[in-house]
Amino acid sequence: MRYLIAETSWSLIALAKELTNTGVLLTRTDRPEDIPHYLRMTEADLLILDAEELALTGLSLPHLRRSHPDLPIALMARDASHGQIVRWLEAGADTVLDASAPPEEAVMILSAIARRAHGLAQPMLSYGPLAVDLLRRKAYLQDCPVKLSPKLYELLEYIALRPRRLVSRAALLGHIYGLEDEPDPRVFDVYVCNLRACLEASDGAVDIETVRGSGYRFTAACLDGAIAA
Repeated sequence: MRYLIAETSWSLIALAKELTNTGVLLTRTDRPEDIPHYLRMTEADLLILDAEELALTGLSLPHLRRSHPDLPIALMARDASHGQIVRWLEAGADTVLDASAPPEEAVMILSAIARRAHGLAQPMLSYGPLAVDLLRRKAYLQDCPVKLSPKLYELLEYIALRPRRLVSRAALLGHIYGLEDEPDPRVFDVYVCNLRACLEASDGAVDIETVRGSGYRFTAACLDGAIAA
């Protein structure tokens, strides 16, 4: 998954380092006032802000919630009163992290919030013989580990979280590379081909369908109903 984080305190910098160590993709900024711009430019599974910076930068939780109703928002605060925490939650935050807590604790809380925004109670995706462990960032076919590079894992995770949905190449590139320089589109086509090859052992139980000129769609034999566009 990809988080958008405003690194405006040592606690948030430490959290960003811990998230990177676990493999989470990050879009970083040290200017929280630019958050609305980043949200227009790139997709995020979760937004992390310093609670004390909200008033200083003019960011409004109610406005962020109205403009991005499905985006989980996590605040980090130090020595906040119970009343202040309640007000932040009422204004639209999904959680308020304690800046004095170990970063590892915050990582697990954020992971749970991000995956539940995708409708997942547990950190495991299962499609017939394919299982994707969102916590350990690993995939399995018939209980055997699938060897995936970090980028191939991100590609699989992104489309597996959106089964039967048509996903554009631009959305996939934006997720994997953020605002960094993107590769030649032909290189990305190679990634998709390599991922398909990794899934061949499923004997067609899971597949990545190419919709010419539009993008890709993750399909699985265990999924019922019409394909959603």
